[in-house]
Amino acid sequence: MIGRFSHRLALLLVAAVAGLPGCDRKIDPAAAIPGGKPDGAGVAPVAAESGHFTGHFTGRITRADGSPITLPGVEYKIGINGVTAVGENNTFRPPVGPDGTFKLKLPQGLFYPPYGTITFPFEGKKYIADLDPVDPGKGMRDGAAGIVQNFVWRITGPKPSALNPDVNNATHWFGITIPVNFKSYRDDTQQVVKPLPDSTRLVWTLKPTSKLIDGSEAKSLTVERKWSVSALSSIDALNDLPPANYEVSAVATLPDGSTKPVLHYEMDDRRYKPTVKLILQPYANDGAVWTLPTMISWVAE
Repeated sequence: MIGRFSHRLALLLVAAVAGLPGCDRKIDPAAAIPGGKPDGAGVAPVAAESGHFTGHFTGRITRADGSPITLPGVEYKIGINGVTAVGENNTFRPPVGPDGTFKLKLPQGLFYPPYGTITFPFEGKKYIADLDPVDPGKGMRDGAAGIVQNFVWRITGPKPSALNPDVNNATHWFGITIPVNFKSYRDDTQQVVKPLPDSTRLVWTLKPTSKLIDGSEAKSLTVERKWSVSALSSIDALNDLPPANYEVSAVATLPDGSTKPVLHYEMDDRRYKPTVKLILQPYANDGAVWTLPTMISWVAE
Protein backbone atom coordinates (compact mmCIF):
# COMPACT_ATOMS: atom_id res chain seq x y z
CA MET A 1 0.00 0.00 0.00
CA ILE A 2 2.78 2.41 0.94
CA GLY A 3 4.72 1.46 -2.20
CA ARG A 4 1.72 2.17 -4.46
CA PHE A 5 1.16 5.55 -2.73
CA SER A 6 4.81 6.56 -3.16
CA HIS A 7 4.73 5.49 -6.80
CA ARG A 8 1.55 7.49 -7.42
CA LEU A 9 3.04 10.56 -5.67
CA ALA A 10 6.11 10.32 -7.90
CA LEU A 11 3.95 10.12 -11.04
CA LEU A 12 1.90 13.13 -9.94
CA LEU A 13 5.04 15.18 -9.29
CA VAL A 14 6.49 14.21 -12.67
CA ALA A 15 3.28 15.16 -14.44
CA ALA A 16 2.96 18.45 -12.56
CA VAL A 17 6.52 19.54 -13.20
CA ALA A 18 6.62 18.28 -16.79
CA GLY A 19 3.61 20.44 -17.56
CA LEU A 20 5.43 23.64 -16.62
CA PRO A 21 6.75 25.81 -19.47
CA GLY A 22 10.38 25.09 -20.32
CA CYS A 23 10.53 21.85 -18.32
CA ASP A 24 12.04 18.88 -20.22
CA ARG A 25 12.12 16.45 -17.24
CA LYS A 26 15.92 16.17 -17.35
CA ILE A 27 17.92 16.18 -14.12
CA ASP A 28 21.20 18.03 -13.85
CA PRO A 29 23.50 15.38 -12.28
CA ALA A 30 25.88 18.07 -11.01
CA ALA A 31 23.06 19.68 -9.02
CA ALA A 32 21.39 16.58 -7.58
CA ILE A 33 23.12 15.21 -4.51
CA PRO A 34 21.59 11.78 -3.75
CA GLY A 35 21.45 10.93 -0.10
CA GLY A 36 22.15 14.50 0.98
CA LYS A 37 25.78 14.68 -0.12
CA PRO A 38 27.05 17.76 1.77
CA ASP A 39 28.50 21.07 0.75
CA GLY A 40 28.09 20.91 -3.02
CA ALA A 41 31.01 18.52 -3.38
CA GLY A 42 32.93 19.01 -6.60
CA VAL A 43 31.35 22.42 -7.28
CA ALA A 44 33.41 25.58 -6.79
CA PRO A 45 31.77 28.42 -4.81
CA VAL A 46 30.08 30.94 -7.07
CA ALA A 47 29.44 34.55 -6.12
CA ALA A 48 25.74 35.04 -6.84
CA GLU A 49 24.51 38.44 -7.89
CA SER A 50 21.61 39.81 -5.89
CA GLY A 51 18.42 38.77 -7.66
CA HIS A 52 16.39 35.93 -9.07
CA PHE A 53 17.76 33.12 -11.25
CA THR A 54 15.41 30.70 -12.98
CA GLY A 55 16.06 27.12 -11.94
CA HIS A 56 18.62 28.08 -9.25
CA PHE A 57 18.79 28.26 -5.47
CA THR A 58 20.47 31.57 -4.59
CA GLY A 59 20.99 33.86 -1.62
CA ARG A 60 23.36 35.73 0.64
CA ILE A 61 24.42 35.54 4.31
CA THR A 62 25.04 38.78 6.23
CA ARG A 63 25.09 40.31 9.69
CA ALA A 64 21.89 41.76 11.12
CA ASP A 65 22.75 45.22 9.73
CA GLY A 66 23.24 43.83 6.22
CA SER A 67 27.04 44.05 6.25
CA PRO A 68 29.15 41.05 5.22
CA ILE A 69 30.53 38.62 7.79
CA THR A 70 34.30 39.09 7.85
CA LEU A 71 35.19 36.98 10.90
CA PRO A 72 38.05 34.63 9.93
CA GLY A 73 37.41 30.90 10.12
CA VAL A 74 33.62 30.89 9.68
CA GLU A 75 31.95 27.98 7.90
CA TYR A 76 28.41 27.81 6.54
CA LYS A 77 26.04 24.95 5.91
CA ILE A 78 23.06 25.91 3.76
CA GLY A 79 20.52 23.24 2.85
CA ILE A 80 17.31 22.82 0.94
CA ASN A 81 15.30 19.59 0.87
CA GLY A 82 13.11 18.61 -2.03
CA VAL A 83 11.39 15.94 -4.06
CA THR A 84 12.75 15.80 -7.61
CA ALA A 85 10.61 15.18 -10.70
CA VAL A 86 11.57 11.49 -10.62
CA GLY A 87 10.29 11.15 -7.04
CA GLU A 88 13.63 11.18 -5.19
CA ASN A 89 13.97 12.90 -1.79
CA ASN A 90 17.27 14.78 -1.72
CA THR A 91 19.14 17.44 0.20
CA PHE A 92 21.06 20.06 -1.78
CA ARG A 93 23.87 22.09 -0.20
CA PRO A 94 25.24 25.00 -2.23
CA PRO A 95 28.86 26.04 -1.63
CA VAL A 96 29.11 29.51 -0.09
CA GLY A 97 31.57 32.09 -1.40
CA PRO A 98 33.80 34.30 0.77
CA ASP A 99 31.31 37.16 0.38
CA GLY A 100 28.49 35.00 1.80
CA THR A 101 26.70 34.44 -1.51
CA PHE A 102 25.66 31.12 -2.98
CA LYS A 103 24.13 29.84 -6.22
CA LEU A 104 23.26 26.26 -7.14
CA LYS A 105 21.42 24.79 -10.15
CA LEU A 106 18.40 22.81 -8.98
CA PRO A 107 16.83 19.82 -10.70
CA GLN A 108 13.15 19.88 -11.57
CA GLY A 109 11.08 19.30 -8.45
CA LEU A 110 9.37 20.78 -5.41
CA PHE A 111 11.36 22.13 -2.46
CA TYR A 112 10.80 22.86 1.24
CA PRO A 113 11.92 26.13 2.91
CA PRO A 114 15.76 26.35 3.11
CA TYR A 115 17.74 26.37 6.35
CA GLY A 116 21.29 27.15 7.41
CA THR A 117 23.88 27.25 10.19
CA ILE A 118 27.14 29.08 10.81
CA THR A 119 30.15 27.56 12.57
CA PHE A 120 32.55 30.13 13.98
CA PRO A 121 35.62 30.33 16.28
CA PHE A 122 35.62 32.21 19.58
CA GLU A 123 38.42 32.31 22.14
CA GLY A 124 40.01 29.16 20.71
CA LYS A 125 36.80 27.08 20.58
CA LYS A 126 34.27 26.34 17.84
CA TYR A 127 30.59 27.21 18.13
CA ILE A 128 27.55 26.71 15.93
CA ALA A 129 24.41 28.84 15.56
CA ASP A 130 21.31 28.80 13.39
CA LEU A 131 21.03 31.39 10.66
CA ASP A 132 17.78 33.34 10.51
CA PRO A 133 16.03 33.14 7.10
CA VAL A 134 14.86 36.54 5.84
CA ASP A 135 11.13 36.53 4.99
CA PRO A 136 11.05 32.74 4.66
CA GLY A 137 8.57 31.20 2.25
CA LYS A 138 5.92 28.79 3.46
CA GLY A 139 5.14 25.42 1.99
CA MET A 140 6.81 23.80 -1.01
CA ARG A 141 8.05 25.78 -3.99
CA ASP A 142 8.81 24.84 -7.59
CA GLY A 143 12.54 24.79 -8.29
CA ALA A 144 12.03 25.62 -11.97
CA ALA A 145 10.91 29.12 -11.04
CA GLY A 146 14.05 29.69 -8.95
CA ILE A 147 14.29 29.98 -5.17
CA VAL A 148 15.90 32.95 -3.42
CA GLN A 149 16.58 32.80 0.32
CA ASN A 150 18.84 35.22 2.19
CA PHE A 151 20.05 34.54 5.73
CA VAL A 152 21.13 36.72 8.67
CA TRP A 153 23.41 35.86 11.59
CA ARG A 154 21.62 37.41 14.56
CA ILE A 155 23.23 37.48 18.01
CA THR A 156 20.61 39.67 19.73
CA GLY A 157 17.04 40.81 19.19
CA PRO A 158 13.61 39.15 19.20
CA LYS A 159 13.04 35.86 17.42
CA PRO A 160 10.46 35.77 14.61
CA SER A 161 8.41 33.25 16.61
CA ALA A 162 7.94 35.83 19.42
CA LEU A 163 4.83 37.73 18.34
CA ASN A 164 4.90 39.87 21.50
CA PRO A 165 8.50 39.79 22.79
CA ASP A 166 8.72 39.77 26.57
CA VAL A 167 11.97 41.00 28.11
CA ASN A 168 11.53 38.44 30.89
CA ASN A 169 11.04 35.46 28.55
CA ALA A 170 14.36 33.89 27.54
CA THR A 171 12.85 31.96 24.61
CA HIS A 172 11.91 35.19 22.81
CA TRP A 173 15.47 36.36 22.14
CA PHE A 174 18.58 35.49 20.11
CA GLY A 175 20.96 36.78 22.80
CA ILE A 176 22.20 34.73 25.74
CA THR A 177 20.26 34.39 29.00
CA ILE A 178 21.73 34.40 32.51
CA PRO A 179 19.39 33.30 35.32
CA VAL A 180 20.06 35.25 38.55
CA ASN A 181 18.77 33.49 41.66
CA PHE A 182 18.53 35.03 45.13
CA LYS A 183 19.77 32.64 47.82
CA SER A 184 18.15 32.76 51.24
CA TYR A 185 20.95 30.69 52.81
CA ARG A 186 24.71 31.06 52.43
CA ASP A 187 26.54 27.75 52.32
CA ASP A 188 29.93 29.41 52.79
CA THR A 189 29.04 31.10 56.11
CA GLN A 190 26.14 28.79 57.05
CA GLN A 191 23.88 31.78 57.68
CA VAL A 192 20.30 32.64 56.76
CA VAL A 193 20.09 35.71 54.48
CA LYS A 194 17.47 38.35 55.22
CA PRO A 195 15.38 39.14 52.10
CA LEU A 196 15.51 42.60 50.62
CA PRO A 197 12.49 44.87 51.16
CA ASP A 198 9.87 45.28 48.44
CA SER A 199 10.64 47.80 45.66
CA THR A 200 14.38 47.39 46.03
CA ARG A 201 16.08 48.23 42.75
CA LEU A 202 18.79 45.87 41.49
CA VAL A 203 21.20 47.10 38.82
CA TRP A 204 23.45 44.52 37.20
CA THR A 205 26.58 45.68 35.37
CA LEU A 206 28.32 43.47 32.81
CA LYS A 207 31.81 44.57 31.81
CA PRO A 208 33.07 42.72 28.71
CA THR A 209 36.39 40.91 28.90
CA SER A 210 36.33 39.82 25.25
CA LYS A 211 34.91 40.82 21.90
CA LEU A 212 31.44 39.66 20.85
CA ILE A 213 31.20 36.25 19.21
CA ASP A 214 30.91 37.86 15.77
CA GLY A 215 34.25 39.64 16.21
CA SER A 216 32.81 43.11 16.85
CA GLU A 217 33.60 45.21 19.91
CA ALA A 218 31.57 44.49 23.06
CA LYS A 219 30.21 47.27 25.29
CA SER A 220 29.44 47.49 29.00
CA LEU A 221 25.82 46.72 29.82
CA THR A 222 23.47 47.53 32.68
CA VAL A 223 20.23 45.67 33.39
CA GLU A 224 17.73 46.83 36.01
CA ARG A 225 15.33 44.63 37.94
CA LYS A 226 12.84 45.47 40.70
CA TRP A 227 12.83 43.16 43.68
CA SER A 228 9.74 41.96 45.56
CA VAL A 229 9.33 39.47 48.38
CA SER A 230 6.79 37.61 46.26
CA ALA A 231 9.66 36.83 43.85
CA LEU A 232 11.70 35.22 46.60
CA SER A 233 11.09 31.68 45.37
CA SER A 234 11.33 32.52 41.66
CA ILE A 235 14.34 32.79 39.38
CA ASP A 236 14.83 36.03 37.47
CA ALA A 237 17.00 36.27 34.35
CA LEU A 238 19.05 38.76 32.35
CA ASN A 239 17.88 38.13 28.78
CA ASP A 240 19.09 38.93 25.24
CA LEU A 241 22.66 39.73 26.27
CA PRO A 242 25.11 40.12 23.34
CA PRO A 243 27.25 36.95 23.58
CA ALA A 244 30.70 37.69 25.03
CA ASN A 245 32.72 37.02 28.17
CA TYR A 246 31.82 39.39 31.01
CA GLU A 247 32.69 40.38 34.55
CA VAL A 248 29.39 40.72 36.42
CA SER A 249 28.63 42.93 39.43
CA ALA A 250 25.48 44.44 40.93
CA VAL A 251 24.20 46.96 43.47
CA ALA A 252 20.92 46.93 45.39
CA THR A 253 19.25 50.29 46.07
CA LEU A 254 16.69 50.06 48.89
CA PRO A 255 13.46 52.12 49.00
CA ASP A 256 15.07 54.53 51.51
CA GLY A 257 17.88 55.31 49.06
CA SER A 258 20.59 53.33 50.83
CA THR A 259 22.62 50.79 48.88
CA LYS A 260 23.98 47.33 49.50
CA PRO A 261 26.61 45.48 47.50
CA VAL A 262 25.43 42.30 45.81
CA LEU A 263 27.65 39.26 46.26
CA HIS A 264 27.81 36.45 43.67
CA TYR A 265 28.60 32.81 44.28
CA GLU A 266 31.97 31.88 42.80
CA MET A 267 32.03 28.22 41.79
CA ASP A 268 35.82 27.83 41.89
CA ASP A 269 36.27 28.50 45.63
CA ARG A 270 32.60 28.23 46.68
CA ARG A 271 32.39 31.67 48.22
CA TYR A 272 30.35 34.82 47.57
CA LYS A 273 32.29 37.69 45.96
CA PRO A 274 31.51 41.18 44.58
CA THR A 275 32.10 40.00 41.00
CA VAL A 276 31.76 36.80 39.04
CA LYS A 277 33.20 35.90 35.64
CA LEU A 278 30.79 34.86 32.92
CA ILE A 279 32.54 32.66 30.33
CA LEU A 280 31.05 31.39 27.08
CA GLN A 281 31.47 27.72 26.26
CA PRO A 282 30.26 25.50 23.41
CA TYR A 283 27.45 23.23 24.57
CA ALA A 284 28.78 19.69 24.69
CA ASN A 285 26.20 18.04 22.42
CA ASP A 286 25.95 20.44 19.49
CA GLY A 287 28.42 23.30 19.99
CA ALA A 288 25.70 25.89 20.64
CA VAL A 289 26.68 28.93 22.74
CA TRP A 290 26.52 28.18 26.47
CA THR A 291 27.67 30.06 29.57
CA LEU A 292 29.58 29.18 32.73
CA PRO A 293 28.24 29.51 35.30
CA THR A 294 24.86 28.54 33.84
CA MET A 295 23.17 30.44 36.71
CA ILE A 296 24.32 33.26 39.01
CA SER A 297 23.35 32.85 42.67
CA TRP A 298 23.47 36.06 44.72
CA VAL A 299 22.91 37.61 48.14
CA ALA A 300 22.96 41.20 49.42
CA GLU A 301 24.84 42.28 52.56
